[in-house]
Amino acid sequence: MSKEIDKSEFVVKKMEKLITPFGEIKILIDGQEVAYFAQEGRKMEGLCPDVLGRYQIVVSFIPDGKEHTIACVFEPNGSYERTQESGERLECQGFYNGSRFKMSIGLECEAGYIGGIRASDEYDYDADYLGNGMTFLIDANTKTERYTFGIAWIDNVGWDEPIDDNRDVETWFGADPTLAL
Repeated sequence: MSKEIDKSEFVVKKMEKLITPFGEIKILIDGQEVAYFAQEGRKMEGLCPDVLGRYQIVVSFIPDGKEHTIACVFEPNGSYERTQESGERLECQGFYNGSRFKMSIGLECEAGYIGGIRASDEYDYDADYLGNGMTFLIDANTKTERYTFGIAWIDNVGWDEPIDDNRDVETWFGADPTLAL
């Protein structure tokens, strides 16, 4: 007797416009808005079981030997505080708003230069922290053609509250684009 497979668990949910508690997410290439699809990820027991939203946005871009930026930003719908949350091979920034939501936007990279020399030879691009998001910095030597942003948010987390039960760090894991959706 054959068992029927529930195909609904294999359906990937994609959205053309991602709305977060901080506002609408926009993808900008050299400051110009481009269309995108946001792919929804699963909650990950042990790492980020309480996140309310976990998404990745993949941007395909063929470098042309010139400098470019690929940014993931949000249109703010209120005031917020921000903090850098980087880790090994992860450049990430957290945002807290007055409604007790926290959102993290992350990308895979080792940003920075030491004495004018790239700190990492693993990546042929760099990253930067924006007031309302994160950006990939493409230079004349970049060959990479695929760039992924991770976005995750959670509720009941305040900017000036002590970290409680690791809920605060869940968006850091959720926004890591190297963790499978």
